[in-house]
Amino acid sequence: MTLNQNLCPLCGGANECQLCSPAAYKGKCWCTQIEIPDALLARVPDDLRNKSCICQNCTAEFHRAKNSSARQKILPGDFYFDGGMMVFTGAYHLRRGYCCGSGCRHCPYPKKLLSTLA
Repeated sequence: MTLNQNLCPLCGGANECQLCSPAAYKGKCWCTQIEIPDALLARVPDDLRNKSCICQNCTAEFHRAKNSSARQKILPGDFYFDGGMMVFTGAYHLRRGYCCGSGCRHCPYPKKLLSTLA
């Protein structure tokens, strides 16, 4: 089997990782803006570990499943009120570790990731 660095080692779908692409310009990638937990990385087969990136869908699904069972505690400074609406800060979103897909004002995750959650 030939290794394709552009495919997710978990689902086989396109990982869309800028860092794994053959392009000369490596620039920022979606994967540098989110947390990919060790528990998810441990699911990668040994022969594919550190050779290709996990995709956005697998990462988002892992966070969704993890966070559906354990609610995140909201701390002081995680939100403010604007026009009667609660607005979560970017720091809150980063600590949470994934995009909820609600189009939050301070969401630090790429818009492309948001469309994969819908």
